[in-house]
Amino acid sequence: MPPKGRGRGRGGPRAQDQPGQPGGQPQQPQGQSFPPGFSQQRPPGPGQQRPPGPVQQRPPTSATTPASETPPAKTETKAKTRTVDPSELGIELKHKLVIEPKYPVKPAPGRLGRPIRLISNCFSLQAPSGVVYHYDVEIISKGHSVTTKGAPPAGEVKKDDKKYRCLSTKRNREIVNLMVDTNAAFRGQFPVYDGMKNLYTKKPLKIQTSLKCNVQIADSDNPGNPDDPRGARVENFDVLIKPVQKNDYGDCAISLDPVHALFDGKVKSVPQEAVMAIETILRHGPCKRFTPIGRSFFYPPAPQDIHPLGGGLEIWFGYHQSMRLGQWKPMVNIDLTATGFFQKGPVLDYVKGVLNLRDINQISSLKDSDIARTNKEIKNMRIQVTHLRYRRKYRVVGLTRESAQRLEFTINEDGRERRQTVARYFEQNYRKLQYPHLPCVQVNPAKKGIYIPIEVCELVEGQHCKKKLDDKQTAEMIKFTAKPPKKRFEEIRDSLKRANFNMDPCLKEFGVKVSPEPISLDGRIIEAPNVRYLEQKVKPKDGVWDMKEKQYFQPAVINSWVLLSFANPRFCGDQNLDRFAKLLCSIGTEQGMKIRRPESIEIIDYRRQKPQDVLKFVQKKYNADLAVVVVPAMNKSVYGEVKQAAETMLGLVTQCIKEESVTRKCNPPLVSNLCQKINAKMGGVNNSLTPGETPPILRKPVIIIGADVTHPGPSHEIKPSIAACVGSLDAHPSRYAVTIRAQTNVNEKKESIEIILDLKGMVLDLLKAFYKNTRGRKPEKIIFYRDGVSEGQFDKVKIHEVKCIRDACRQLQQDYEPGITFIVVQKRHHVRFMPFDDRQGAGKMRNIPPGTTIDNTVVHPLNFDFFLCSHFGLQGTSRPCHYTVIEDDNDFTADDLQKLTYYLCHTYVRCTRSISCPAPVQYAHLAAFRARQHLLTHSDESSSRSDSSFSYHELPEAVINAINVVESLKNTMYFV
Repeated sequence: MPPKGRGRGRGGPRAQDQPGQPGGQPQQPQGQSFPPGFSQQRPPGPGQQRPPGPVQQRPPTSATTPASETPPAKTETKAKTRTVDPSELGIELKHKLVIEPKYPVKPAPGRLGRPIRLISNCFSLQAPSGVVYHYDVEIISKGHSVTTKGAPPAGEVKKDDKKYRCLSTKRNREIVNLMVDTNAAFRGQFPVYDGMKNLYTKKPLKIQTSLKCNVQIADSDNPGNPDDPRGARVENFDVLIKPVQKNDYGDCAISLDPVHALFDGKVKSVPQEAVMAIETILRHGPCKRFTPIGRSFFYPPAPQDIHPLGGGLEIWFGYHQSMRLGQWKPMVNIDLTATGFFQKGPVLDYVKGVLNLRDINQISSLKDSDIARTNKEIKNMRIQVTHLRYRRKYRVVGLTRESAQRLEFTINEDGRERRQTVARYFEQNYRKLQYPHLPCVQVNPAKKGIYIPIEVCELVEGQHCKKKLDDKQTAEMIKFTAKPPKKRFEEIRDSLKRANFNMDPCLKEFGVKVSPEPISLDGRIIEAPNVRYLEQKVKPKDGVWDMKEKQYFQPAVINSWVLLSFANPRFCGDQNLDRFAKLLCSIGTEQGMKIRRPESIEIIDYRRQKPQDVLKFVQKKYNADLAVVVVPAMNKSVYGEVKQAAETMLGLVTQCIKEESVTRKCNPPLVSNLCQKINAKMGGVNNSLTPGETPPILRKPVIIIGADVTHPGPSHEIKPSIAACVGSLDAHPSRYAVTIRAQTNVNEKKESIEIILDLKGMVLDLLKAFYKNTRGRKPEKIIFYRDGVSEGQFDKVKIHEVKCIRDACRQLQQDYEPGITFIVVQKRHHVRFMPFDDRQGAGKMRNIPPGTTIDNTVVHPLNFDFFLCSHFGLQGTSRPCHYTVIEDDNDFTADDLQKLTYYLCHTYVRCTRSISCPAPVQYAHLAAFRARQHLLTHSDESSSRSDSSFSYHELPEAVINAINVVESLKNTMYFV
């Protein structure tokens, strides 16, 4: 039914507001012990006696009167040695910095390579000193009222009072900022707040156990009828402030001096709570002015700068900000960032964009599948209505299948009920609808059946799109955001000015300053390796080489293969397929493969024959080793069905190719790249590193393992996380075996689990494969490259995964103890570099050249880490990978590990160029992605069966079977 009024104006919406969805609210972080050699004494809390010893004098405070103060009560003292769990921190700060020396000692900096002077996007930070005072924040909803005169009487929390749990921190900040501005207890103070649970002040608040403040704030979702004589509609909140005790004295002070002592060499670790406090200080001002998302801040584009992405999205630009610990001092990392936001405006325009419709009237004839697709996109989005004098906001349930002129509801007039259409109701109470034949929008609460004509609904500004962009949207995003280094660094300086750190009163209050000049440093350019083919070697130039007139190091033998096309024969017919087959055989033969004409070229009608049946038939009839499959442009399900059938049922190697690559784009370079993938899948070796040039560790039996965990996105219905590991099988190293696991993707706190749960079993599989392929030799060393781990998860990954690797070795043989080096590879960071001298840059973009290595100044003060840019930047600014060693039994020097890592970036089988990370890391990513494709395909097939009860919210046998590759393919590179 349409929204009803509250007696304050005809046709006003219902006053059924819910302050937010229930969600986990972070617990308060506890105090941590100081490192050995550093004083554990703290300034006392208010009302406490100062303990003996030299402690810092607290600044005086002005006398203020709290709105209300609860009676003194004994509060529980937290254990002062408890480790802070990053999942218990505020939402803005759960990305924990690793600053405890639990990892290998940093070796001497590397010396290989020629020097290059660089500019970074890191800026020196003058961190605060002394102490800050830490308070817990709890917000309690007291309901709504329609007056702004006075606050509800203070008292004990009633049973029907609700804790205010907001999915966004924006409302929380508005409530706390208003409290600070209007409450005498904060007079003369500039407190900072993380948006959830934590508030910090430079001077202690005059409270003993707690402070309760009453806050009235305008209801932004339902401001109410402006003609209502009772006034605007407001929400009432109680904000409860409590000191967070840090020690037995009941003190809530956090010392920031260990941060400075770390760089003076006086201590070896810093309490995490000190870093968290500094991060909050730096973020408080920007959070008030911009839209915070993660560790970035965004602002709406000016009208002349709007860049649509398609599908109802537009680009919002912003900047990333984070504190980093440099080698000699703390720094602030500033980088440009951009993301998709939903365009504000009519919901009609959004639906047109989602469905690619030209005419609004087409919405009236939507199929059920179009409605379902639109509802998937629009569900839970916030809209506002235009038919009232005020902008009432709602959250969307979905579109109705009936139009406004057909959808009826029951209306009660003078005690009599009658049925009426939505269109008729709006004509009588507001205005005649322009599009009564279009569907309505159902809004929350769903059980009340509130329906609003789509033409009076608008999307609210500032709604972030959390879903993955499609290919076209990604291409548009890259077009507007890929900027050469010089331009990017100019805009980074502009972002620093926009952040306005040194004019921020909160930063001045705490004594924080940020340098306006970026940090410069020295890097090194490591020489690229010689890439070896059958009888030749080639030296890459700017990360690229040509294999013209060269043959694979170990060419594959293809005894029998078939060419299958699921494309429309009108666009991809016999002539196209025959020309493609001839070119494939010709180039494959030139590159050394043993390949003949296909046993058969078949055009398949997908509507009548499914890929599984076709592949099974040709495998049996022709004893085929390989099937090359042409997939149609308009049917994306064919690819998934081909891969699932071939790899999880039949054990057949397949190579898919897009229809347009056989018709319009069929040329020698494209087919040459295709042959590289086929050669690797069929057991060949495309190229190898040159013996004698590689680091000494490769002269002994060594297994190099790449590992990754991929998690389902917010819009994915397939819930398990996928863990993939690949392990080298030869000394080159070029050939890899693969092992896959699905694992439950959430823990008891509903967070994604980053650790690989069954890593022991996975490593054992890879060690056995190595043993089998090297005639009974076990690797003397294990080099493990681990992708997808944030700094806040280093500890957990080290504790669990390194132990799993050791356990796998002991299970293989009790006294088997190979040296293990465990390296975390991070690609999703925001540190960038540009050459100080443009003439040293590579390509048109003038990026840092491939091989550029940085292991000083902007690296960690204690850990063994470095940045390495191993690829040639074709567009935009190159992003180096960040490598951190968290276990090293092999005592690598910086030069040897950096050289090995860079060389491994030249062994990727899919192209003749160095890539941005070591090849085994990229292989693990591809293998995990392929396993998720198997899950998606299996899910689609299962949901189409009426008797299916398949569910991915658990991990039943069906999930395991869906990703279980046929045994004969596990030691092949089918996933490339």
